[in-house]
Formats: sequence, C-alpha cells, structure tokens
Amino acid sequence: MKRSSYVQLSLATSISLAIAGCEGPQDTYNIEQKFRFQSVQECVNQKFPVDVCSDAYMTALAEHRRVAPVYDRQADCEADFVPGYCQTDSAGRYVPQPGGFELTAGGSVSQAQMDSARAQAAASGSSLDGLLMGLLIGNLMSGSGGGRYYSEPVYRYRDGRGTFSSSTLGRRIEQGASFPNSRQSRYGQGYSRSTSKPVSTSAATSRGGFGSQSSARSGWGGSSSVGG
Repeated sequence: MKRSSYVQLSLATSISLAIAGCEGPQDTYNIEQKFRFQSVQECVNQKFPVDVCSDAYMTALAEHRRVAPVYDRQADCEADFVPGYCQTDSAGRYVPQPGGFELTAGGSVSQAQMDSARAQAAASGSSLDGLLMGLLIGNLMSGSGGGRYYSEPVYRYRDGRGTFSSSTLGRRIEQGASFPNSRQSRYGQGYSRSTSKPVSTSAATSRGGFGSQSSARSGWGGSSSVGG
C-alpha cells in the first residue's frame, strides 16, 4: 500500500520543515510552501513559471474584488488596516489596497528524490528545506509531481501592539478579526475564508496564463513591503 507523508514549508523568508505521517520509509512526500510577492515579476524572479505567477496574481486580484471589506467612511477602513492605505471604489466607498499576493504551491516528491536531497544536503552543507523548495518549483515548471497552487491577496494592517504587519484576510479572521464597521458586517453578510481552489500547473498552461510583458510587470501599487 502506497504511503505518503506531508511536508510543510513556511514562508520563504523563514523556512521550517515538518513531516507528519507513519514512521519508517515513505513512498511519497507532499510538499507545501507559501510565498509572498508584490508583483508578477518578483514571482518570476524566484524562478516560478510566468504562467503560474500571472495566474496567481489575477486570481488574487479577483479574490480582492470579491472579499475585501467595504466601508462607508475612510476612518473606519484605516482603523482596520493602516492610514493612507484605503482607496475608493466605483461607488465611492472605501476598500483596503492589496499589498501583494500569497502564493501557496504544493506538489509531491518520491522517496528517491527525498533521499537524494538529504544526501546532497549532508554532503554539501546545504539546507534540506532549500533543496525541497527547488524540487517544488521544478514540479511546477515541468507539470510533474502533481504541481498545484492557489493564491490570495495580502493586506497591511496594525496589530494590537501598533506594529505594522501583513496577512491574508483568512489568517486575520482566524486570529479573531471581524471588521465590524465594514458594510458586510453591518448588513449581516459576515466573512469567510477565501475560497480559492488549488489549480494544477497544467490547467494554468492550458488557459494560456497571463504571461504578457505588461502583465509580468504588474504590481499592487505603492512601495510598502508585504513581508511580515
């Protein structure tokens, strides 16, 4: 019976490795990695396929239009996010400006690939996490290993200590945020986590992606870092 184990890598700026599953040799490892980018070009610079980066950007933009809190007063919007960060929509209401997108990429590696990565890390002193991240990106580029991804917009805000940070709406909701002064909360719609679904690399390629030169330069406006 084929067995699998789950490997989760945290944000690229601070990677940690965790393996959960049965003890003993494993046949397959499922790897998941979260990355944050401000633009398609920044994503491409990290060696992701341009079709994946462009599609992730457009998906996050569509999610922003669908789930971003909407406010009647600028002060209410800025209270939930940061001053000077909210912009008006076509109806003259205020919405937070996205500060980037979070790309969650996943795929599978074989036991042989895992053993090879461990041996290479031991021989060269390299990070095993970095080698696994390379395998993950390779899967997305080749369409092998069940390469898949999904994306969400990222927003800047101030936490309870007044420190500037950034997060997806879903993560803020998990931490207790409810955006009480937004129109959604006031009129009983409430909030739910983003419903972006994983997309296979082959599906992004078949759609043609959004890999034009102009799209590859697309950003979210402003120069604030989304790292947090």
